[in-house]
Amino acid sequence: MSELPKNSSDAIGKSSRKSNLRRIEWRFTYRDRRHYSLRLATPIASAASGGEIVLPVRYGDGVEIPSVSALLPVVREAGEVARRHFQSVIAERKADRTLVTAADRDVESYLVERLPALAPGVRILGEEFGAAGSADAACTLTLDPIDGTSAFVAGLPTWCITIGLVCDGDAVGGITYLPMTGETYVAENAEARWNGRVLPRGRRPPTEGDLFIVTHSDLHRGRGIRFTGKVRALGSTAYHMALVARGAAVAALLGHARIWDIAAGAALLAAVGGELRYRTGAAVDLAALLGGERAPDHLVAAAPGMMDEVLPQLQPR
Repeated sequence: MSELPKNSSDAIGKSSRKSNLRRIEWRFTYRDRRHYSLRLATPIASAASGGEIVLPVRYGDGVEIPSVSALLPVVREAGEVARRHFQSVIAERKADRTLVTAADRDVESYLVERLPALAPGVRILGEEFGAAGSADAACTLTLDPIDGTSAFVAGLPTWCITIGLVCDGDAVGGITYLPMTGETYVAENAEARWNGRVLPRGRRPPTEGDLFIVTHSDLHRGRGIRFTGKVRALGSTAYHMALVARGAAVAALLGHARIWDIAAGAALLAAVGGELRYRTGAAVDLAALLGGERAPDHLVAAAPGMMDEVLPQLQPR
């Protein structure tokens, strides 16, 4: 039989790889509550009799990809921490002039204390307290404790807690949870779920209603856009991306977001066949944002098959 890769990270984030014998495809497979496996979609040699070869997904020094579903109870518990602060917080300004509250700090502290036990060896990168864990880790768990702090401070229910799992530069999983409404979006194992229901791959927004995009709240300060449908701003980058993945919104025009804003949304989009690009049309390199930098340009998330159609309509007038 042909030799399997010694470091499975070579196969992560790629739909296929070449061997001297044949084209081999790898798929993520959910194995148990804590880990994924890689499954050979194209059996080779000794697997030809009907058996399948299953490998644990490992990176570097034996780090395995955690199951995102196993993290969901902790995220929901963190939602209760946030709810206790809702409509009773005092906002402050950070050095970058964005808002922060005690809720942001308390929620991130709650997550940072509990998630490492469920994701051992994974680097954690949070909006409020920065990074913990090895900088050489192949997987990073991004945390935005309150995505949509401005909405939170205003008493609006459209803020969320969002965590994303980025491995070798690819968004492979994530959770976006809205504690005030209970809406829950989970991406894992190349599948996206909304409140437990699988979101179909390749579905475009329905045409019988009013087509709309969601956008950052500063859009009116620019030169406007050419989009002829409705425009909504709900205050949360992660929620905007989830709405695109769900098929509710045609696209989302995002600001100069950071990795913790977009990692979960990128995984949701990948699972349903949507796209994430810069407004220029350039591809988004998530690995380049893992230091916590702002994206160098506005981003666009589009529903499956909609990017080429909608991107020109989102350019400044």
